[in-house]
Amino acid sequence: MATIKGQNLRLFMGNGNGQMSVIAAAQQCQLTISLEVKQISTKDDTDDFARNVALKLSWNVNANGVVTIDPDRNDPASLMDRIGQTVRVELATAGGDMNSESDKQLLTGDAIISDVQVQATNSEESTYTVQLTGIKNALTDIRALMSAEEHYLYSSNGSKLFAAHEPTE
Repeated sequence: MATIKGQNLRLFMGNGNGQMSVIAAAQQCQLTISLEVKQISTKDDTDDFARNVALKLSWNVNANGVVTIDPDRNDPASLMDRIGQTVRVELATAGGDMNSESDKQLLTGDAIISDVQVQATNSEESTYTVQLTGIKNALTDIRALMSAEEHYLYSSNGSKLFAAHEPTE
């Protein structure tokens, strides 16, 4: 079993122009998946075990990094301009220049940019945190559609086309 180093697992998201790009100058990212359960009981219960029912699944992604001005990537300024927007989010291995090129997608889905915070402490690097709250396609492994000549396929409005991926072994 192969392991993935932290610097090679990156958060990518739509950057507003139909392309996916990495969260700029990230230092850390975290994915949280939660299942809300409710404990129920009836007068028919005869044992001491709690009865739990699954209600809903939710997920969110957080990333933090050093504040930069990098309009080609998802920097804090561009993220603040898009609070409340729905974006495509990918958790993927990365390589290339500054570990900014997506390699293998692990999980992907749609999320709302729900919070961006910038912290500027005297005599220290300014940092930011972005939170994305999952809304649908919760963590479905999807891949870009390509032609036989390995060209990406686009819709009539210029959006890259994706479809669910089923792994082959």
